[in-house]
Amino acid sequence: MKSNSKSILEEYLEALYREVLGFYKYGLPLPKKAVENLITSMLRPPKRFFKSFDSEEVAKAISARNSVKGLLGDLLRVVDEAHRYLVTKRSFEFEESWSLKGAIVWPSTIRNILSFKSPVIATCTRVLSEPEYVLLKSVIMKAVNILSSCEKELSNAIEKAVSVVNVEALRSLAPKGFVTLASYVLNEIRLLINELRDLVEEYPLKFVHVAKDIDWTTIDKLIKVIKAKPWRPKWVEEVIVLRYKVEEAEHSLRSLVNVVEVLHKRVDKVLTRDVSSAVRFLAFRLYEVYTYMVTVTAVVNALEGSIADVLKRGVRVYYDYGKSLIVVYGRKPGASIIESSQAKWLSGETISREELAKLTGRPDVGVYNEIKIIIEAKFSNSLPYLTQARFKTLAYLYEYNANTGILVYPGPITGKGIDYEEQNTKKLLRKAFREGGLEVRLSEDKKLYILPLPPTQTQNNIEKMQKIIKVLLS
Repeated sequence: MKSNSKSILEEYLEALYREVLGFYKYGLPLPKKAVENLITSMLRPPKRFFKSFDSEEVAKAISARNSVKGLLGDLLRVVDEAHRYLVTKRSFEFEESWSLKGAIVWPSTIRNILSFKSPVIATCTRVLSEPEYVLLKSVIMKAVNILSSCEKELSNAIEKAVSVVNVEALRSLAPKGFVTLASYVLNEIRLLINELRDLVEEYPLKFVHVAKDIDWTTIDKLIKVIKAKPWRPKWVEEVIVLRYKVEEAEHSLRSLVNVVEVLHKRVDKVLTRDVSSAVRFLAFRLYEVYTYMVTVTAVVNALEGSIADVLKRGVRVYYDYGKSLIVVYGRKPGASIIESSQAKWLSGETISREELAKLTGRPDVGVYNEIKIIIEAKFSNSLPYLTQARFKTLAYLYEYNANTGILVYPGPITGKGIDYEEQNTKKLLRKAFREGGLEVRLSEDKKLYILPLPPTQTQNNIEKMQKIIKVLLS
């Protein structure tokens, strides 16, 4: 593959980077915190998943773009709230003085005069000099310093990595290195630095005096002073939380730099396999999260409902005055028939219910309550893998006694197929991609959908899923 050419899956992977973190533009009704928790937990590889890298460091590297993207939105929102608070708040200092430079506080002054003391004077203070605003600018300046340092290190690491001949092969999706991910993060860092530098040059932060080389010790002292006060507004609480988010983002970025640097320090079979595993893990999980977001948005739109309950990995959508649907990700959509079954080894020993429960499957996405839908999302154009996924979807349809099973894939399909089943899968999925999908009516009023959802066509994907939900509930 030439360095300037891209496979279709590489384009889709780049689209997933953009879409999953920017899904709110499509009306995603999930709370921001729920999305952050979902992405953070699902992009964490299992322990001892790699030999060349520590799984924790890879998890931080993968979540680097999410950390940077989240920082921008949080900082812009807090600065806006601080600005609005500044317009409405007035602070006063009280002192005993014969200098009439403010307003006399008469009740206190009368008592003082009877005791031969100075009058009590109230003067309006500059709010911008208060520790809350100093803390806000300090956190932003610290973020700029960290991002600038990481931007330089990451840029150098990427430049060195792509100069290594063998790394060019790693830039294809299988195995694909962290170079594409790192390049995306690098662009986000540069955008964030420019936004924050513009922010501190505008009112009100322009008139808050903070040292350019601010350190965490000074920031933590400010937080201690602020926490000693009996009350503080909500935006100040958010600034305190952001202090730790900036530090978390720094750890993620350092991890990403470390992983990319390994690519130009050594390229061997073990490293190549680990890089391939890491990026496949990232791509598969991102596509599953993407499918979940498409499904949640489609369900809410189709039912004209609202989300009232946010579960650990799911939501409950209410509609029609009391009815509800639950949409889950990586969780069982109700009871499996295996859980209520009986089993024994051929030697005669009975298998316990606890052991039997471990044999149950977990579809990628599930919808259940009034209807039951299981969804398998597969980010692949591999014929053997998608053939297995087709039968896996049918198996889940039976295991959970669902109304509908949906196999979701990005398409298009490559490869010739080595047997009859794979060749038929190729024809089926290619035709489904051209026609927008396939509906198969099974016995007992069950349905199987083959649904191409390319991540470059998110709005169209939501509309397709929305139509299916409406048909199933009609």
